Amino acid sequence: MNSSVRAVIFDVDGTLYDYRTHSVPLSAQEALGRLRERGLRIIVASGRSYALLGESLVQLLQADHYVLSNGHELLDQGGRPVYQERFTLEETEGLLGTARRHGVNVMLKYHGFCCVYAGWDEMRSVFRMMDPDQGSYRFCPEWNYHSQELPLGFTLKGGPNLRQQLADWETALRIEYFTDPSECDVFHHSANKWTGLERILSQEGLQPEQCIAFGDSGNDVDMLRSVGCGIAMGNGSPAAKAAAAQVCRPSWEDGIYHALRELAVI
Repeated sequence: MNSSVRAVIFDVDGTLYDYRTHSVPLSAQEALGRLRERGLRIIVASGRSYALLGESLVQLLQADHYVLSNGHELLDQGGRPVYQERFTLEETEGLLGTARRHGVNVMLKYHGFCCVYAGWDEMRSVFRMMDPDQGSYRFCPEWNYHSQELPLGFTLKGGPNLRQQLADWETALRIEYFTDPSECDVFHHSANKWTGLERILSQEGLQPEQCIAFGDSGNDVDMLRSVGCGIAMGNGSPAAKAAAAQVCRPSWEDGIYHALRELAVI
């Protein structure tokens, strides 16, 4: 059994969570159980907010730490925030102004819920396969909730020209487009999954080389190339595969389970 690994990090969507079955495969659940039996740390790193994870998924994962909203929020085992980096008022209102001018639908991420400013049905359809709790969304057609509480992140849904419409923001903010390029997450260059993981590893006295990370998308690139062994899913993006040390089977072919077995971690 490989004794050099002390923590395993998982992206959620397209990695732990299989879109084909809308669930975490049984093989991945078994792998999580075996990691716990060995006393290894389980860390979830996702673009989802805590609200978008949903209680059932949190209970299933039983992670030791969470890096959510693309590194803008770190949570402890009980789902309590231990660090948050919010967007400034200037960034928030500037991005919202761009969205309004171009008719882009907007969702702001907060710890306990997501606030939809425009496109209630459209924004919920972006996450239709995630099955978050019903109370995960609030509608604010006045576009003013951020004056009470600044957001931890944004998800935008526009049309085929979304990339062009957001071009002026690509220097100031990091924009990761989904498989559907009319949808994206927006977060800071200074706050991503890896910067959040660095904080947790330092807190736990762990070194990057003692970690394995699984991911499938552009927002996983930083962590995949920074840990001891970054593994891209077979269903992952070209960017994720290029950043990883190896590529495993797709999520629907029990990729996580087989990779951890081959590395003698479970």
